[in-house]
Amino acid sequence: MIDLCPRCRIQAPHRPGRERCPRCGGPLDVVGAQRPAPRAQHPAPPPRPRAQQPAPRGPRSDRVYRSRHVRWVARRPPESIPPRRPAVPSGPRLIPRYVYLPHWGLRDVPAAPAVERDRTEVLTDTLVRALRLLAVVLSVAAAVHLARYLLLVVNKSTPVPGWTDQVTAYLVLFAGLLALIVFAYATVVFVRWIIDLRADAYRRHHLRDPRRRWLVALLAGIPLVNVVGAGLLLHEAAEQRDDLDAPLTRQRLTKLWVAWAIVNVVAIVALVTRLVAYLSDSIQTGANALLAVVVSSAVSAVFAWWMAGRITTIFGAAQPDSVPDQRWVMVA
Repeated sequence: MIDLCPRCRIQAPHRPGRERCPRCGGPLDVVGAQRPAPRAQHPAPPPRPRAQQPAPRGPRSDRVYRSRHVRWVARRPPESIPPRRPAVPSGPRLIPRYVYLPHWGLRDVPAAPAVERDRTEVLTDTLVRALRLLAVVLSVAAAVHLARYLLLVVNKSTPVPGWTDQVTAYLVLFAGLLALIVFAYATVVFVRWIIDLRADAYRRHHLRDPRRRWLVALLAGIPLVNVVGAGLLLHEAAEQRDDLDAPLTRQRLTKLWVAWAIVNVVAIVALVTRLVAYLSDSIQTGANALLAVVVSSAVSAVFAWWMAGRITTIFGAAQPDSVPDQRWVMVA
């Protein structure tokens, strides 16, 4: 026989005299025999209130276990059991690779490292731009003076309207002032370039420029004086540059000096003719002065444009040996 508690479903072998469950205090049922009547001399104690009764522990089941060695085991629901992982093949793994080009993420474009430019290179580029600008302005001035010259030529035989004379006169004045301003700017840049060029050339030999800065500025900046002074300063700077071909550099500087002298001679002739025409009331003399100014402006514009390219060639990077375009082969 087995004592069974209908409240907490505890079961144990039947023991005479045990009428209450030792866990919850409820009445026990005897399975396998009739329950004996309660004894009168031992009234059953009143049940404890619900609030004071301990909470039932352990699982409840309607099944009657006939073994005292019984324990409950928690099992997961079948739907919560994850699927079994596939078996990992043994042996060396394959090298991962893409069958297409992935396009996720941001593009990491490598930035070119910032190259610090030398002060001489910066001034050289500035001088080249100033000379190009001067060439353009001188070309415009030459065109304006040419228009004024043609108007005077036509006016010798046919009267022209007064407004054309005033317009061309104002254009000539404006072009002349603009050319003078740009010429002054190019001269200042040229002086700064020569000073820095000489300082860099002497610095290569751990020396300082033997000439004072103000003397270099006077020799390179004063018109007509710089015809001789600028050539002398450039030759001295070229002699300190070991990375240049000395004979070729000397030859190029000589050509530059000769062209500079011709430009200054033409400019002096145009200036003298212009002064003579200003003091004279002759229309022909004024026309000749305008023609001289046209020729001088055109020659100066060509020289400024040509000089902008020669400066970079003469005092640029190391010059490689010139390779002839044609090679002569002896024919038997």
